[in-house]
Amino acid sequence: MTRTLLVFLGPMVALVIAMPATAQQQQAGIATDTDATFQALVDACDDTDALMLRARIRLQLPRTTEEAAATAREMLQQGFQTCADGDPEAGKTQLTEALEIAEAGTAEVFATTEDTELDEAAAAETAETPAEDAQDRPWWKFW
Repeated sequence: MTRTLLVFLGPMVALVIAMPATAQQQQAGIATDTDATFQALVDACDDTDALMLRARIRLQLPRTTEEAAATAREMLQQGFQTCADGDPEAGKTQLTEALEIAEAGTAEVFATTEDTELDEAAAAETAETPAEDAQDRPWWKFW
């Protein structure tokens, strides 16, 4: 029991001792003041629909293509600037377009031609199997 405990805890203790870097050395916690940034956005445009569209766009950005992400980021800034200038409906329209661009880029990233080829091949295979072949085999033989 003691030997097993030493085998598992020994490397962990050695790892902790070997890593003398502190949080300040690793620059942990040097993020910008996110609360102040968000409050500035709310002060500029307090429309909750615009804020929700912003959140949905930001969720799509890491998953989308580079071009779509750049376009969506620019439209996001333009939409909030339009909303801050006093036209929240036009700002929401721009944000909706940015979301559509980001979602289209995400669909482009995750859609592959292999998926459609496999679906077409499976459909052709089921269409080619005649019903009389199935009658020659016993019901318990699937292959």
